Amino acid sequence: IADYKKHQQDQLSDKVNGWIEKVKKSGEPMELRPMNAADRRVVHKTVADAPGVESASEGEGRDRFTVIKPIPKASDDEA
Repeated sequence: IADYKKHQQDQLSDKVNGWIEKVKKSGEPMELRPMNAADRRVVHKTVADAPGVESASEGEGRDRFTVIKPIPKASDDEA
């Protein structure tokens, strides 16, 4: 059973890496489908390891979903 769970997490992480690249290229946030807490945790961990993007959970209960967003680049005026 543990191998199955690990395999599922690895597959989700691979998908998330693809979504991260799409967000970086488009510069637009991407809302993911509603998912359980364990899957959202995998998304947040994968996004945390990727530079230039961040994630947030939104919604409530069974409709809770994750959004992957590009991190705005700081302009010289803000420094």
